[in-house]
Amino acid sequence: MGIPRLQELAYIETAALAVARGESFEQIRVAMVDRAESIAREADLDGSFVAGKWDVLRADHRSHVHNTVDVLKELMRLGWVEQHVLPSTPQSAFAHGHVVFELTGRGREWTEAVTHDKRAGYNALVGELLAAHPQFEGFLRVVGARPDSSSNQLTVPLLRWEGETHRGADEFVTAFVAHMVDCLRDGDLGWTAEPEAVESAVLGYVTTAVRRVETRVERWKAQCRVEEERRASGAAEERKTGRAAKAPPALTPKRIASFCEEAAVRFAFTAAGCPMDYISHELLRRWSGFMGLANFSYYAPGPSALRLWATGAVTGRGPGATFDRSVGAPVRSALLAALPRICKEETERSAEGTGYCAVWRVRAAGCWQQRISNDEFDAVLQAVYHGHVDGLPFRIHLDGASAVRTPGSTRPLVVKTPAGIPRVFHVMRLYEKQREVAAS
Repeated sequence: MGIPRLQELAYIETAALAVARGESFEQIRVAMVDRAESIAREADLDGSFVAGKWDVLRADHRSHVHNTVDVLKELMRLGWVEQHVLPSTPQSAFAHGHVVFELTGRGREWTEAVTHDKRAGYNALVGELLAAHPQFEGFLRVVGARPDSSSNQLTVPLLRWEGETHRGADEFVTAFVAHMVDCLRDGDLGWTAEPEAVESAVLGYVTTAVRRVETRVERWKAQCRVEEERRASGAAEERKTGRAAKAPPALTPKRIASFCEEAAVRFAFTAAGCPMDYISHELLRRWSGFMGLANFSYYAPGPSALRLWATGAVTGRGPGATFDRSVGAPVRSALLAALPRICKEETERSAEGTGYCAVWRVRAAGCWQQRISNDEFDAVLQAVYHGHVDGLPFRIHLDGASAVRTPGSTRPLVVKTPAGIPRVFHVMRLYEKQREVAAS
């Protein structure tokens, strides 16, 4: 069964509770917009959040229809909502706006459970998702979060496009394949394959993707020429505002690199015994991160790669699933013990000579080496920042300097001050207390 296109597992809770309240399709759609707005507001760290945008989406009956349909389909698949016809397109949603759905007995049990104990409710949800979606179970097995996992991580070798080194798409793709093959020979990726298979898969995928883009560009250019000719002959009707044909995205180096990553991820998961498309992998790494079962990073030390690893384990599926997560005091103590070494390595790696290193790089290294989640790392730094950890042989200085910006694929460290004001930190430095005393 394919993975539902739900960016957040929280959407399942939102929709199920709305059904429990007897709300209509249109009201559920608005509830989905409200949840998306709440998530966007919480993620806003630079003041770019615009409330008016969400008012427009709430008023547009075609907005978030796909998300609403997907989550209701999933609730029906889980057996928590009675089967009912759903809109096939956003344009047809108006005809379903008044429809009210009905929870099954199991659905009522879950909504009551998640209302009284959110953690237990979401654990139960994961157990049901594992039973309903073999790809979810396969993803967790591949990254090391299942009892029958053969590895505790999956590494997908990647390569960044360097303008001076790679002078064209063909040269970059060739270098990308060579990098993957070299990493395969070194081993410890969590999967194996023949070099010829890697080359065939990556070249085939990228070639097809590039041709698809080129075809779209040619069609757009042809459409523009036809419209130009019609305008020249006086036969063209004025387009409505906002309906002008948009140019398809250009075939940039960044896009070529993205195609290579998609190809590599698809191939690695297939080689590890769990075939899946790139979007499904993105969704599942979000789900598993939200549930504290797995983590990922593009910036862990070592050759350029996407690394995914287990931060917990789930045994069984369905109502009987049990969970064991790498959280709490022992995990945090182990991270604190390793932090001086990790910071020293990252400081040397940065070669800036300031003694400071990027928080997100330290987080990536610490979480990868300790096999923990980003939340556990951030919780440790917050505890140290607020002076809740005694007896440390070092002190940590956090700084908001933005010279080393946090990449879009990860969040910066956000710590609330005693007054409750969130502060964003991008860099950090460790000072050993013993040396400070000796120097004085």
